[in-house]
Amino acid sequence: MASKFSPSTRAWAAVPNETLSGGIVAQIRAAVLNREIVAGQFLGSEAALSEQFGVSRMAARDALRTLEGLGIVEIRMGARGGVWVAQGNPDRLADALAIHLKLIGITSGEVFDAQMAIEEMAAKLAAERREDADLERLHAVLAELSSLKGELNRFADASMRFHEAIVQASHSRILLAQFHALSIVLEPVLRPNLTPSSAVRIVRHHKMLLAAIESGDGTEAARLMRERLAYQRSKTLSQEADPASQVPD
Repeated sequence: MASKFSPSTRAWAAVPNETLSGGIVAQIRAAVLNREIVAGQFLGSEAALSEQFGVSRMAARDALRTLEGLGIVEIRMGARGGVWVAQGNPDRLADALAIHLKLIGITSGEVFDAQMAIEEMAAKLAAERREDADLERLHAVLAELSSLKGELNRFADASMRFHEAIVQASHSRILLAQFHALSIVLEPVLRPNLTPSSAVRIVRHHKMLLAAIESGDGTEAARLMRERLAYQRSKTLSQEADPASQVPD
């Protein structure tokens, strides 16, 4: 049986001089996507990899730093040091996606469209897949929400956790990562629109949504989620277009 610290036996192609570190990054990235190397796998030392790729230590080091920055590999020091395929971090993905959405100038309407698609599906799946622990979490957050209607900042945080708990109950890691990214973008937009009367409305709606999830009615859970998010979308976009407008709660 191979040692845990035996380097990957995958054969790497020598990198043409004109591509150097970029060629190393491309090969290792492709190997991960093709599942030729997997999370936690030891790739070898910097010296060994530079020899395998046929490049200088400096070129190999530049490539490994790029791969580390992308979250593809981990570089460890010490007696058991070397280059390892990273374990993956969905939170890091969500943060990077949120930043890039901002950088490309994504609009509130586009974010709401994506949020509606993600959370509607999540609500349906939550009704079909939820476990006892998921329901306990949802009931706990809803109870907290009900007690915070007069504290709007804390209410906003708890409301976001309720939506997160629904996505968690879908048991879809992809939906959860996308939800986290969109939440980072949407939260500053939604918070200023919260009022005491809208907090009462949100609690009432969340109770119906939780009841649908608890009863296993995916169609109704999806409908309720779509209804709430469509209202939020309409209200937010109307106020962005005309800040003086007053959309009823």
